Amino acid sequence: MADWLIEYWVVWGFGLLTAGLAALWRYALAQHKRQKALETGVQALLRDRIISACDYYQKKQSISVHGRENIQSMYAAYHALGGNGAVTVLVQDADDLPTHF
Repeated sequence: MADWLIEYWVVWGFGLLTAGLAALWRYALAQHKRQKALETGVQALLRDRIISACDYYQKKQSISVHGRENIQSMYAAYHALGGNGAVTVLVQDADDLPTHF
């Protein structure tokens, strides 16, 4: 009787352990997916804001000190999130603009 009880407790124990690990794995995957979506969204927002700011200052043909700092700060975060491409050229063009106060 004791052998039977121990045998089934072991089976149930491993079953619960496996179910718990599977639930933990699903949770970790969901969190990873959510984190990736947040990073992609922030990158898209930064890209949009950088492009808007660069266009604004290109039309003015000059850039303020704060505008330059804002663009550089946004670009650093954008680049850290894996962004590059045409935005890099826009930021370099904005850096070449004369500074107004």
